Amino acid sequence: MIKKSVAMLLVFALLISSAPMGSLANSTTTTQIILYLDKTDAFVNLEVVKLDTAPTVVNGKTFLPAKFLGEALGFNVQWIDETKTIIIEPTDSYIEINLEEKTVFQDGTKLSFNDYVYIDEGRSLVQMGWILKELGALYQYDSDERKIEINYLSLPSSISNRNPSTPVARFTFGKPHYRIGEPIKLVDLSYDPDGENLSKSWTGKEEVYFKSGTHPITLTVTDTSGNVSEAYTKYITIVDDVYLSQSEYPLYFQKEGTSFQTNLSLASLNQIPHELEYDFDRKLLVSDSPEVIKEQGILYQDTIDGKARLYANHINGMQENVTFAILATNETDEDIKITTTNSGEVMPTPLVNLMGHIASVDFLLDEDPDSYNVVKANETIFYKIYPDFLPQSGVNTFYDIQTDGELTFSFVAMEDADIDEFEDGDYDPLDYDGHVRGSFPASDIYIEANPSGKPLTEPYRLSIGDENVLPYLEGYDELDNDREEVINKGHYGMTYNITIDNPGEVVVLLRPRGGAFKGPMKINGELIMAPTSGVLTHLSGVYILKRTTGYEKTLDIELTPPAGSAFPVDLIFYPLKDLK
Repeated sequence: MIKKSVAMLLVFALLISSAPMGSLANSTTTTQIILYLDKTDAFVNLEVVKLDTAPTVVNGKTFLPAKFLGEALGFNVQWIDETKTIIIEPTDSYIEINLEEKTVFQDGTKLSFNDYVYIDEGRSLVQMGWILKELGALYQYDSDERKIEINYLSLPSSISNRNPSTPVARFTFGKPHYRIGEPIKLVDLSYDPDGENLSKSWTGKEEVYFKSGTHPITLTVTDTSGNVSEAYTKYITIVDDVYLSQSEYPLYFQKEGTSFQTNLSLASLNQIPHELEYDFDRKLLVSDSPEVIKEQGILYQDTIDGKARLYANHINGMQENVTFAILATNETDEDIKITTTNSGEVMPTPLVNLMGHIASVDFLLDEDPDSYNVVKANETIFYKIYPDFLPQSGVNTFYDIQTDGELTFSFVAMEDADIDEFEDGDYDPLDYDGHVRGSFPASDIYIEANPSGKPLTEPYRLSIGDENVLPYLEGYDELDNDREEVINKGHYGMTYNITIDNPGEVVVLLRPRGGAFKGPMKINGELIMAPTSGVLTHLSGVYILKRTTGYEKTLDIELTPPAGSAFPVDLIFYPLKDLK
């Protein structure tokens, strides 16, 4: 993995107590410190030092022992017990931190205590990032090893005021030549004689080349004093041997969570061998018609006895506010309990395009504890209520529930939150407008793919929302007197549970086919947004969701079609060859 350099941006702070540092004094002008997050072993000029407290991260900021850092880098850190004060004296600066009065002063200027000092279990932690620039140290963080490396140059006073030197630009290649489509590794050898940080400007630099021959690459570096190096040019050789084609390269090396255009024939791929099964244990009620509410009334209504999923997607197309409510009516002589086991919801919002995917995220994560309602005998309650449903706003909800008796659930656009008006029959059923509305016998689809159990050796796709591949579920409209058959086009409100046995090493792609798409899914338990921002369309090409390692026993994908997104979409499973 590429190491992440965060020079001069990495935020440090300090702890009061630390290991004795008397043995660390040295006469060199350069000090190198190596620390590891959450470990007490440190290195100063390659000498092992044991810290009292390990470097750690709190609220995104890294903390180091104050006395250790001060003595290692050669500036003074004092603790005045009488006044509970820390004094730090880097070059040309004076910092005073009073822990008793909770004040911080830098060169006489008062700073916010809470921004720079954190006290945890009796230990005083002080942010140090604001002083590191004055120290003139170079900083790097290795995310793989969780390693912090500090290089500090302390010049003798006799040369401290000399004019800064010109930096030097240098680099080389990881090996003498590369193949077509092979990632290029550059080794940066640039340096500044004064130890200043360098910014780099490249021309001709590519991460990969798809044409053989020699290609010039030029580097220029600039130090923090504004001195610019001479341009340094070196030629890279690309031999006429194909490592990866231009079409294949993104499959292996493009970052997950990005899209790319391709001339691969993905639309003609075969559907992955699979078996489909509906789980008829949970009934699905879908209230999406009329999708745009033009008048008050009952949007949908049906009875539930046992497990069910309540799904609603509506936009207020009226000129005034309404109350959107889901009511539960008990017409029996016994109290009935409702247990809500999962939910996903978006409060009424004018950001209609964001509704579906936010509710879907909520539902897939399933983080909220179970909740309970009791509907007394011959009573109606508000199961859910949204009183501030503004014009042109939308609402999207999922609720998985279980009842221990028969209840009637009603999705209603109301003038206000008045149950008596509902019970008095003031609200009539609204007309169907062509969107999905009805009750369906299942709310979960289970797909077992790659029954051979052998790693995939050719690319496949699985088309979601395509009735030719996954037939739409049939149900009935309870508000239709004839109870004619209705179809849940797109499987809205349903959850797909896809398992691919022993997939091998593959890249999982998403290809929109029907229009704009924005939705979440879980892949092997990890929540993945597609896309991370904005929306995907059929013009976006293909989106990289995930790469497997080849060691997974199964590839498990969970998703639900988000409201406001167009279907069908293709999930593509592209096997990756062993690169040598």
